[in-house]
Amino acid sequence: MSVLQFALLGLGLGGAYALLALGLVMIYRGSGVLNFSQGAVAMICAYVFFGLRDDLGWPAVPAAVLTLVFAIVLGLAFYLLVMRQLRNSPVLARIIATLALLLLLQGLATLLFDVRTKTPPSVVPSVPVDLLGAAVPLDRIVLAAVAVALAAVLALVSRHTRIGLAIRAISDSEKGASLSGLSPVLIGALTWAVGFVLAAVAGVMVSPVAGLDSKALTLLVVPVFAAALIARFTSFWVAVAAGLGLGMVESALQLVTGAEGAWYTWLWTGPGRAQAIPALVVILAMIFSGRLLPARGEVVRGRLPISLPPRYRVVGPAVALAVGLVFIFTVRSSWLAAGVVTLAGFLIALSVVVVTGFVGQVSLAQVAFAGIGGMATALLANLGLPFLLVLVLSGAAAALLGLLVGLPSLRVRGPSLALVTLSAAYICQITVFSDGRLLGGQGYNRVPTADLFGYELDATAFAVVALVIAVAAACLVSALRTSTFGRRALAVRENEAAATAAGINVQWFKLAAFALSAFIAGTGGALLSYQANVFAYERFSIFESLHVIAMVAIGGIGMVSGAVFAALGASGGLFSQLLATWGLDAYQLVIAGGALLLAIQLHPDGMASTAHLIRERRHQKSAPSRPAPAESGDQPAPADDRPVPTR
Repeated sequence: MSVLQFALLGLGLGGAYALLALGLVMIYRGSGVLNFSQGAVAMICAYVFFGLRDDLGWPAVPAAVLTLVFAIVLGLAFYLLVMRQLRNSPVLARIIATLALLLLLQGLATLLFDVRTKTPPSVVPSVPVDLLGAAVPLDRIVLAAVAVALAAVLALVSRHTRIGLAIRAISDSEKGASLSGLSPVLIGALTWAVGFVLAAVAGVMVSPVAGLDSKALTLLVVPVFAAALIARFTSFWVAVAAGLGLGMVESALQLVTGAEGAWYTWLWTGPGRAQAIPALVVILAMIFSGRLLPARGEVVRGRLPISLPPRYRVVGPAVALAVGLVFIFTVRSSWLAAGVVTLAGFLIALSVVVVTGFVGQVSLAQVAFAGIGGMATALLANLGLPFLLVLVLSGAAAALLGLLVGLPSLRVRGPSLALVTLSAAYICQITVFSDGRLLGGQGYNRVPTADLFGYELDATAFAVVALVIAVAAACLVSALRTSTFGRRALAVRENEAAATAAGINVQWFKLAAFALSAFIAGTGGALLSYQANVFAYERFSIFESLHVIAMVAIGGIGMVSGAVFAALGASGGLFSQLLATWGLDAYQLVIAGGALLLAIQLHPDGMASTAHLIRERRHQKSAPSRPAPAESGDQPAPADDRPVPTR
């Protein structure tokens, strides 16, 4: 099969990229939000359509109409109930809200549908058609044509209608447009509804081409961001061209992924190499451009979540050790294993507190760092290295990746950095963690039982060691928060320009935060590998990264105690064990996503700040009231001894 034919076969996937990119551009132009849940919306709409058509036997047209209505209602509900309330919130809060929707939709799909990968019958005929001398299925050509047609419609509406001009005005200056009588809420609701409809069309049309898979469709958002970035989130035509181009290049590269030759062919042979190209485009584009997201004239954003210094730096660790030891020596083996997973999850959550809570760098790659640590553990432990040395070297390997991923933070921040770190995690998942040359023949590496000073650690002893490591890490991060480093890190988080003017080396703080957080996360990944006696890459997927961010945001992203709440909700941890005991383990993602949607609006500082809020309210109630204002007949006292002038 020729390169041309392979490239033309990519029109189907490229058309899906283009449609999803159109939705991203529309949502960003109308509300200034990067919708990380765009792929998840396409996924759930695809399941709705094929569930109606194939499982319930509905005709295709009514099923399509109801699916589009579902997409519109979902878009309007999410904007009006969530994003509208967060219009004046920091970028981090709005990013987390879309991640919460992603988790919620992923959980609902698992509960409501059979999410095993399948290829449903196409919605349009898939007969081969001659195109430029190559046989290409008709459904791929139709999908690309639909993307081009919708881009033309959106471009015409944007330039020649009042609604389009209003969206452009909102994008240029939200405050100015509001003063002119335009409603940002109405425009935002409209653009979110249109964006979700475009996602629904993409999900329905691409599933017969690429397969109906809940995780694969959700992760389409990563390459789609590459197309939207090339279009600078402004041009519909460029977004479509970039989406089609990326799909065709990705398909053409399939020809060389299995080719053997010189040593450098290792770079593109093996699983996931072609799929990683769009993610690599995102990273390189951000590094070399510095800024591809257009500036928007928005209202002033609210403050970031609070980062309180720890109040019980001595008593807290002592209580944690005591409670942990009692738990370890009294529970059954299943709960003990869940406890170790919770301790490892605490380390990963703690890494989020360091890089995002203290320094304000939005990183979605923390579980990828943990995965590097877990993989390094599998490789090093089998060489016979001591347990503690393996932990240090695994953390160091993750820290090196953290430095590499942190380099773009020197040029980009906020949502741009979130895109870069998400892309880095995506590349790790599909190229490194699933590479058979690094894993065993069965797709995983066995890890020997940990030993300490010549003594093999059983499950109980290993849990005690993990507890000590977690408490030591918490003490270290708490000390950092109250040190000069912590105060300067918070200054960087609040205002980088002001921190630079004050003589703080902002670049050093960013890289140090990424390296330290990656080291902590890598240590957590090493503990997970030792606990399971195997490295399995499924434990370090992008969905786990998003789940960790959700849990830390609920707990309190700016505080060490927030990582404790996050650890309890870690996948496979104590909360998972509790749900499994009740037969409700399938509801974990739904609970996480729904709780985060509520928490980000009602309690954005996290559960760990509850005691602080209670103390503040008590202080306000006990504070002496201000003196009553003077009555109208009284003459206010002069500020000094000079007489009050009279006429």
